[in-house]
Amino acid sequence: MSPDPFAAKRQAMRDEFFAKLFLLGGWIGGTDTYKRTMWSAVPDIALARAAYSLTFRKGLPEPGSNDRLVMAGHEAMLAQWFHRPLTRADVELARRWYAGHSAVKAFPHEVWDAVLAENSGDGLTLPIDIWGFPGGQTFLAGMPCLSFEGPGGLVSYLEPAMCRYFAPVIQATKARLMAEATPRDAEFGLRSAPVEVNNLILLLARYVGGGGQLTSNDTAEFLYPELFRSVGTIGHEMMCAAQSFDRPLAEAEYEMMDRFVTHHGTASLLCDLVDAETVGLENALRVICSHPETDRVGVRVDSGDIAGQCVLYFERIAALGVAPRTIVFEDEVTPEQVRRVYDVFRAETGLEPTMLFPGAGGYWWKLVHRDTVSAAFKRTATGGVPNIKFSNSPGKETLPGTIRVYARGDVLVAADATEPVDGDPLFVKLVENGRVVYREDFAAQRDRAAATWGRYARWEPSPRVAEYLSRFRAMRAAEIAAARERLGGG
Repeated sequence: MSPDPFAAKRQAMRDEFFAKLFLLGGWIGGTDTYKRTMWSAVPDIALARAAYSLTFRKGLPEPGSNDRLVMAGHEAMLAQWFHRPLTRADVELARRWYAGHSAVKAFPHEVWDAVLAENSGDGLTLPIDIWGFPGGQTFLAGMPCLSFEGPGGLVSYLEPAMCRYFAPVIQATKARLMAEATPRDAEFGLRSAPVEVNNLILLLARYVGGGGQLTSNDTAEFLYPELFRSVGTIGHEMMCAAQSFDRPLAEAEYEMMDRFVTHHGTASLLCDLVDAETVGLENALRVICSHPETDRVGVRVDSGDIAGQCVLYFERIAALGVAPRTIVFEDEVTPEQVRRVYDVFRAETGLEPTMLFPGAGGYWWKLVHRDTVSAAFKRTATGGVPNIKFSNSPGKETLPGTIRVYARGDVLVAADATEPVDGDPLFVKLVENGRVVYREDFAAQRDRAAATWGRYARWEPSPRVAEYLSRFRAMRAAEIAAARERLGGG
């Protein structure tokens, strides 16, 4: 076989894609200011080995989610801190800036001096290990999904970057919900992404969650031709280009439809430029009849009564004696809207909607923000001793200990790393001593999402973690009661 002429460019672009996620070129200030102030105040605590957990406290507020989430995004999220080693110059430049020039003149010298001392060369790897669910694993809201372990003052720096797991996890979960609603791929693009790298991150997560391959993102197809397949048809910008005050709107619309099909031999005709149920309908049927040489001319509806239009176009095409054509329906459809369109079609025609093709559009960006799932990165152990963050709000209390998760039938068990558990271990090592060790292809992650989605009914703490919780809660209750007594609060 001849060598792939695109391989070198593709690999260079993949490398650049993940490199763009790395701390703005190695700037260790990629964190919250209070990390500097805390760990400069208590260097002994900062250097002690600690554990932190990432927890999504809430599930997606969408029908069918049932507090289930799908892990995704390791490749991009871990690249933020671990794509390559830091350099001594990175650390020393930050030290000079924060110690002498920042408005907050604090720097945890002892923490970063320890990193410098542990590395003999110019490249600095951080003494951090990360455990968590592999890509595609279904888990439940409220339980830890990742554990970050190492000197606490260093692990703490990761918080803003690791909380960003909310985006790929939400995207993968949305993809699973859409896959449950329809056997058809439901993706035309992610043009709402603020920047191209976000587009690619979420497309990969969408593939993991639901196996979606179709996209109008041409870069994604070039970078990952084994994962994505481009789709393209007529847009409104072409449809309106032949308009003028000197000719009927219907004539101008028909010209653009016909020229496109004549050139490409295939199209999803955009019928709502003038009116989807009159002018657009007539023009679409006319184009279909004018091109008997191809059966790859369908229609696309994306405004108005979508369900009704799908039935209308199906019946009018059938009345021509033409075999069913693909009918794409859009208008930012959600999984619930897909089900509704399918149900209306079945009720009106008595047939299965095998020719209906959902285009989800903006659905992929709805609710993609941290507060949707309430991503929380909290310290859970210091020097082997469990820690806890209490809360008066339900669901915000952390699980103490260095967490690992096991499956026991349809129950997920959150345990301490030091205790034996009767169950299948689900956490895998993602990062070892500052180097990413998780290497799994996206197809395997996709298959895991499909296999685990309906598997778990609930989660529970292990006996040891439950004991930690019980002891901490008892201590808290007793001390609050004593304080109230001292304060005269009764």
